[in-house]
Amino acid sequence: MIRWWVAFGLLAMTGCMAGYFKTQPSSDDARLLYGSNRDGDWEIYTMATDTKAENRLTKSRADDIWPVWSPDGKRIAFVSNRDGNGEVYVMASNGSGQTRLTFSEGNEEDPDWSPDGNRIAFTSFRDGNEEIYSIGSDGREERRLTDSPGMDAIPVFSPDGNQILFVSTRDNNPELYVMDSDGSNQRRLTDGPKNDGLDTHLWSPGDGREILFVSERDGDLEIYLMNSDGSEQRNLTRNQKMDDGGVWSPVGRKIAFISDREGDSDVYVMEVGSDQPVPDRLTRSPGSDLWPAWSPNGDRIAFISDRDGNPEVYTMQADGSNQLRMTHTRGEEKWVSWRP
Repeated sequence: MIRWWVAFGLLAMTGCMAGYFKTQPSSDDARLLYGSNRDGDWEIYTMATDTKAENRLTKSRADDIWPVWSPDGKRIAFVSNRDGNGEVYVMASNGSGQTRLTFSEGNEEDPDWSPDGNRIAFTSFRDGNEEIYSIGSDGREERRLTDSPGMDAIPVFSPDGNQILFVSTRDNNPELYVMDSDGSNQRRLTDGPKNDGLDTHLWSPGDGREILFVSERDGDLEIYLMNSDGSEQRNLTRNQKMDDGGVWSPVGRKIAFISDREGDSDVYVMEVGSDQPVPDRLTRSPGSDLWPAWSPNGDRIAFISDRDGNPEVYTMQADGSNQLRMTHTRGEEKWVSWRP
């Protein structure tokens, strides 16, 4: 996940989506989570997609950022600097019970839930450089998982919770590594001449047998796929323009991503399964369309677009039809995701 202070034009995604909902979910089920700076600082909101009714969850006069649903959709992890530096917090999905989990002198970033909801992995600057820690979602049993002279960051739990995928510069340029969830058995998966995985790295949903990642090894950002042991690394997009931010659909073998191959940044979808999958362009706006996020049953995609002036939350059907603007503010919206 890209650092929270990076401008709107950059993208990052983290975390896997899984689960199923009925075709026409109720407003309680079809709920979006996102951040907004409409009031001068970053706060966290949810919205029922059928009524567009918003619920502001945080009101801290500080930056509350990086909201991430728990696997059961009942809690939200986030980062806040309300007590000085960026720390990991959790709250109920309605905003109640906001609880600080970490207490350090450095900033914490990149929270990711274990599939059972019992632990949260995150990046910490407390040791002078970025290292990966995990903590119980009740604030107990904090553990340091990495200890290298380089950056270790952006942890992502495997679907079974037994492993954590992360990026490290311990061997110079950013490469993808994996470790057991307790920090043991750390091993390198990629060995490219440039950045591998710093923008995106995600396990395939369900089985975790494959890893989707972004690499610059061919001179520009491209979407790659490899087996979870690092074998059979292959370029899926093969385009001279930027292809970034790939995310798995929760059902089937589709990947949504962004590309500026036609000039503006637009959302595309491709089917994985052939050597040269042909992507479908879903958006064609004059602005930047970013941060695609699949609904839990795969029938819709939420994204962020500045087509109407400033970055707002939009949704569309998975084929690109029925594009709807969901938020109407003078600020900026980010980090959109669907309730699991």
